[in-house]
Amino acid sequence: MSNIVIAVVAIALFLFGMLCFGLAFQVDEAWRFLTFFGGIIACTLALFIPMTFIGRSNRSW
Repeated sequence: MSNIVIAVVAIALFLFGMLCFGLAFQVDEAWRFLTFFGGIIACTLALFIPMTFIGRSNRSW
């Protein structure tokens, strides 16, 4: 159950990062860098969280 919650949070963070990338070109000039950088951080965390908390599965299929 916790793996599902982690996956949902990671997907939400990734989608939020994509939204920030798109918004970066529509906000004021002063906020563009922070919005785009926030998107980079959100997408990075979206990839980092599952690799860290779920890890590699040692199950044999």
